[in-house]
Amino acid sequence: MAVTIDATAGGANANSYMTLAQADAYVEAMINSTDVSKWSTGTDDTRNRALAAATQRLDRERFIGARATNTQALQWPRTGVRRPDTYVNTYATGFPFRISEDYFSEEEVPDQIKRAQIELAVYLHNNTDGISLSGLNDFKNVQIGSLNVTPDKTGAVGADHVPPMFERYLTGLRISGPGNIAIKRS
Repeated sequence: MAVTIDATAGGANANSYMTLAQADAYVEAMINSTDVSKWSTGTDDTRNRALAAATQRLDRERFIGARATNTQALQWPRTGVRRPDTYVNTYATGFPFRISEDYFSEEEVPDQIKRAQIELAVYLHNNTDGISLSGLNDFKNVQIGSLNVTPDKTGAVGADHVPPMFERYLTGLRISGPGNIAIKRS
């Protein structure tokens, strides 16, 4: 059965943050690579499946703020999330300014989320086992005694293969992960 994309922001049946047409527009602007060129030769159904799978993986992240409604199917839109690039640090004069425009609206899906989704969707379209691998297949050798780990390649490795740009787009939007620092009191 073919996958149908529902990209209604805050929708109860949404399964993607962008339509296939929007995804194609993002891909057109990407640097040409093997994954990008294979995206354009794929069928609508395989690209829709990649978008849906990328959304499912993206929604496993722990994001800042709270879902905007109890009925929405996806993690975004959210409330109480500051735009990472508009933070004004004014500690010299007190707390940072809290301007309402600094926050994403309750109907808005950040561009970073859409870009992370398409980065992962393009990757998954060409690498169909990308997020279902054991994590050990990325290593030539894994030894326990004297811990000798020899990677097989560089780039996305581990049980949850994701392209590095996927991680970078989520900086400032999630609670933890690469690019986010957790601070604990001692």
